Amino acid sequence: MKKRNQIVLLSLSLLFMGCTSVNKKEKSAGFSDSDSLVFISGSYSAENEEGIKVFSFSQKDAGYSYKSGVKGIANPSFLSELTARNIIYSVSEGGGDSSFLYSLKYSPDSMRLEVAGRDMTGGASPCFVMADWSRGKAFTANYSGGSLTVFDADGGGNVARRKVLNFRGRGVNPSRQEKPHVHSVYYSPDSSRIWACDLGTDRIRVIRADDFTYTGEEDIVLPDGSGPRHMCFHSGGKYAYVITELSGDVVVLDTEDGGTAEIIQTVKADTAGGEGSADIHLSPDGRFLYASCRLKGDGLAVFRVSAETGKIERTGYCLTGKHPRNFAITPNGRYILVACRDEDAIEIYEVDKDTGMPVDTGKRIPVKAPVCVRWIK
Repeated sequence: MKKRNQIVLLSLSLLFMGCTSVNKKEKSAGFSDSDSLVFISGSYSAENEEGIKVFSFSQKDAGYSYKSGVKGIANPSFLSELTARNIIYSVSEGGGDSSFLYSLKYSPDSMRLEVAGRDMTGGASPCFVMADWSRGKAFTANYSGGSLTVFDADGGGNVARRKVLNFRGRGVNPSRQEKPHVHSVYYSPDSSRIWACDLGTDRIRVIRADDFTYTGEEDIVLPDGSGPRHMCFHSGGKYAYVITELSGDVVVLDTEDGGTAEIIQTVKADTAGGEGSADIHLSPDGRFLYASCRLKGDGLAVFRVSAETGKIERTGYCLTGKHPRNFAITPNGRYILVACRDEDAIEIYEVDKDTGMPVDTGKRIPVKAPVCVRWIK
C-alpha cells in the first residue's frame, strides 16, 4: 500500500500536511516574487523517446507547461547547468561503447534544444556532468568505469575527450564497493582542485584543476562503508555537505582552506536503512539543507543549518513518491521539484518558509522515469 501522505514521526515533531518539523523559532526573510523559470528534465529512456524535456515553471503558483523534448540520446540521466553560451551537456548512461557526453544548444526564444556534438566518455555508465565554459572544459563521473573524464568543450557545442583518470581501490562493502564508483564531480571552493565523490572507495578524489594530475595524497577520506555520492557547498565555500548513499549520512566538511577539507560533523539522513540516499541541496538562503533517500521510506530529510558553525540539525522528514533521485529548489526557495523515478512524475512541494519543511502540493508533472531536474532560466 502506498504511504505517500503518511507522516514519519520524529521526536517532538509537529504534524503538518504530510511532513514533519521540530523547530519553528527562526523566521525567514521571505521569498522573492520573480516568476517565470525554465527547467529541463533528464530520464532513463530509450533513444527513440524524448529523454530530455523542457518546461516553463512559475515560482508564484507552481504552474508549469511542457515546451519541447529531445530524442536521440539514450538514458540522459544527468544534465549540466546552462552555460553562458546557451549550451547544456548531457550524459548518455550506457556501458562500454554506448557511454557518451552530448552537448546541446538551447534557444531561449523557442525553448528548444538540439544536439550539437558528442564524444565517448571512455568510462562506462557516466552518471554526472559538470561544465565549465569559462575554461572550455566539461567533466563526467563514470560510475561503472570508476573514472573521471575531462573534455575540451568550446562555446559552439564541440566536445572532445581529453583525458580519462582511472582510479583504483575498493571499500568494505563487498557488493557495492568492489571497485571505484565515481558518482559526481565538482570544483573545490577555491577552484584549484577537482573533487570527485567515489562511492566505491569512501573517499573524495582530489585532482589538480590546472593540469588534471592525480596523486591520491590529497584525497578526503570518509568513514568506511559510507559511499559518498553527491555534495553541495554553502555560499562562501566555507562548508561542504556530502550525502553518503550506503550509510545514509550527511557528512559536514570544513573547507576553509579552499582546496582541502576536514570532517566536522556526521548526521543521519536515512533512518530507514535503505542504503539509497541520492541527492543533496541547500536552500537559496542557506538556512535549510535537504537530502533525498530511496529504497525504504522514500522522501526528503530536512536539516536546519547553523550560520555560525555550518553544522546541521535534523528537523524533519517528508515522504515523497517512489525512488526520489535528483531534486531542484526554485531560486526563491518556495518550491522543490523532486524527480521520482518509479512514479513517472516530477512531484512539486511547497516549502514552509518558517520551518523549511516541504508540503505536498499534489501537483505532478508527468515524465517517464525522471532522474534529473535542472533550472536553465
